[in-house]
Amino acid sequence: MLYLDRFILTTNASRMSYPYNILRPKKLQYIDFSPITIFYGSNGCGKSTLLNIIARKLGVEMLDRGNDSEALQPYINECKYKVTAPFNQHCDLPEESRFIRSEEVMHGIIKVRQHNERIKQHIRNANPELFDRFFNSKDDNVGYVWSADRWIYHALEKYKDARSNGELAFDYFQDNIVPETLVLLDEPENSLSPKFQKELAKMILDYARFFNCQFIIATHSPFLLAIQGAKIYDLDSTPSEVRDWTELDNIKLYAELFKNIEIK
Repeated sequence: MLYLDRFILTTNASRMSYPYNILRPKKLQYIDFSPITIFYGSNGCGKSTLLNIIARKLGVEMLDRGNDSEALQPYINECKYKVTAPFNQHCDLPEESRFIRSEEVMHGIIKVRQHNERIKQHIRNANPELFDRFFNSKDDNVGYVWSADRWIYHALEKYKDARSNGELAFDYFQDNIVPETLVLLDEPENSLSPKFQKELAKMILDYARFFNCQFIIATHSPFLLAIQGAKIYDLDSTPSEVRDWTELDNIKLYAELFKNIEIK
């Protein structure tokens, strides 16, 4: 599915401040999108800045607004975009479209941990014996624990297992990516192991194919760059251009690393 068809960047050369000084050397007059479009590049290349500009121009939901500057809004005002067709009479894009930054995912992980700690603290204060049995027992089959305190009973039902950041991050994407929307992701591979990066790549491809989602992603994860059919803009090249993932410098570094390694 294609909701956003083209984004037209400003050609104003009179300003020298951020983000003009970051994006002008890329010589990108416009970006044409596919169902999965990826901005690739090294740290500081402007891929997150570009995502932020697109998200703000489109007015999609974003919990973390990222970097800001005095010239950012004027730059955004000078940009234009073209949608495939108005989504409905009220807006150009689906209302549940999202921009999910890596910082937002980490905030979500922290909220889960804080939620769990509040539950544990209450139970520790209300019933130390029950707390010790449920949280400190070496028995893997503790099962349900009875308590006359109804709050404890419901709290234990809501308690989420203390899992790794990567597992919680993957859960965050599953909970917050909605079918039939435009989804912008800023370095979603942060906190994810290679296994979960591969799972996320499959999830993105499935949502684009079967659930009418369009993705715009800033990443340097080889698993995401290798998504079948993804259109990749190489922001490390000047001028920036569309490349196959096997042509990217970071992928060549990975290939060189593993070239002479015999996997046992």
